[in-house]
Amino acid sequence: MIRDIIAKRYAKAYFELAGEQGRLSEAQTELSEIAAFFDKESELCGVLYNPVFETVQRKAVLNAILDKFKLSKSLHSLLNLLVDKNKLVYVGLVAENFSRMVDEAEGRLEVEVATAAPLDESLIESLRDEFSKLTGKNVELKVEVDESLLGGIVARYGGMVYDGSIKTQLKRIGETLCA
Repeated sequence: MIRDIIAKRYAKAYFELAGEQGRLSEAQTELSEIAAFFDKESELCGVLYNPVFETVQRKAVLNAILDKFKLSKSLHSLLNLLVDKNKLVYVGLVAENFSRMVDEAEGRLEVEVATAAPLDESLIESLRDEFSKLTGKNVELKVEVDESLLGGIVARYGGMVYDGSIKTQLKRIGETLCA
């Protein structure tokens, strides 16, 4: 999609700038925080995202908000550029892409795991170790319970899905029997 391409471009440019400044982690934190703020304040964003208002007006509102936060000059510049280009609506996607880039650069990988029942700490640690061995990265597990799975796990990372759930296995058996 075009919005993903746009968001990746801005994220990459900001990643390169933050990398040159040696502040990738700090930039990741502050960009994620401001994106979460914009996501939460939908009425305010109606003004900031709306091209009906002149760019000067939107930038004035944006900078009044940003003055309340202690943000770097480079993030200020990025957000003002997004307003100039009528792309501030993509700030959440920019933050997501930027976080992925920082995690990749620092050897981290977030793996989302869905299970049918809560896992004990030893099993979570075992899963973390296996994914670390598999990927060669420092894995952060995000575990959720999804009772519809019946059993097994579904793991997602890096655009990949590993589905070892009983629900999916039963579905495959059913498709094989009906074929």
